[in-house]
Amino acid sequence: MLSLYYPTGSFLHRMPTWLKLVVLGVGSTALIWLPDSYWALLIILAPLLGYVLARLPWRVLGTDLFRLSWLIVFLMITQLIFNEPVQAATVIARLTTIILAAQLFTRATKIQHLINTVEQLAKPLKPLGANPYKIALAVALMLSSIGQIVGFIRQVRDAQRARGVRLAAWSWVVPVLVLSLKHADDVADALVVRGLD
Repeated sequence: MLSLYYPTGSFLHRMPTWLKLVVLGVGSTALIWLPDSYWALLIILAPLLGYVLARLPWRVLGTDLFRLSWLIVFLMITQLIFNEPVQAATVIARLTTIILAAQLFTRATKIQHLINTVEQLAKPLKPLGANPYKIALAVALMLSSIGQIVGFIRQVRDAQRARGVRLAAWSWVVPVLVLSLKHADDVADALVVRGLD
């Protein structure tokens, strides 16, 4: 599993994992009610401030933003095709904020702490036949895969640019989808080998 954890000893790193999960979940859900406005773009400052409070190096923030840049460009183009500019700005603000917040969460939280916390939270579901450890592992995989998929986007765009391929807005979608499916398949194989199928 890809771990993006970057230790700095900040208070965000020391904050209980369950509390970080609650903030991430509640914050992401609250963005649904964000009114359509160009001012909505300011909400992106929230996770950026989180990077500063987490005392993460500027190169880490730069890397995360660079990996996200192609996705933002794609969202901008598609949203402007199907929505009014103000609606497009709000959608981009929501998605960018959620992705950056998830990235920040993985930067400030050890995977094992995440798995242990979600496993504890899922224990009440055990009488219903659920496996708390598998639920926790699925959540950890989902969050860690966000950075992996964003990395695939950058990898495909760099490869296209090196080969002189015309950089159409949608030209990276299929290759990234193929890489993502292959990654999911590799992860599934690894889980089966470990008896977690």
